[in-house]
Amino acid sequence: MNYHPQESIMSKLIQLQRQEHSIIAAVIDNKNMILSIGKTTVFIDNDPTSHAEVNAVRQACKKLNTHRLPQGYWLYSTFEPCPLCSSAIIWAGIDGVVYSNNPAYRGKEQNWSFISCEEVLQKGSYIHDVSLIKDFMIDEIKDYFT
Repeated sequence: MNYHPQESIMSKLIQLQRQEHSIIAAVIDNKNMILSIGKTTVFIDNDPTSHAEVNAVRQACKKLNTHRLPQGYWLYSTFEPCPLCSSAIIWAGIDGVVYSNNPAYRGKEQNWSFISCEEVLQKGSYIHDVSLIKDFMIDEIKDYFT
């Protein structure tokens, strides 16, 4: 059964964020297994699109040799996906997003989520409808940027 949110998945990603010092995202297949994990590599790759969510989607699509993921795939992220990542989620055909932290707890970091994930997903629903679960396990990560 494809049930979300999964505490075990988000706990693993939050732990990885603390170890890797990077936002972490994962694509979850329709059997609730982690297919790919991405971290933010913008400065390593000198690529402004190398966000954790985009990197996770790229890896998943590459593994499955497709540009659009099968039905029932979800994306988990330790931070609210930005407009770029939210758009990639729509185009990749991901059925749902679960995120933990949000811009209210970004500390001194720049507010890169000037358009909310929810707003982008709503405006793109004519392309692909994506379910959204916000602030899941936020108490486990909201102190990260402070």
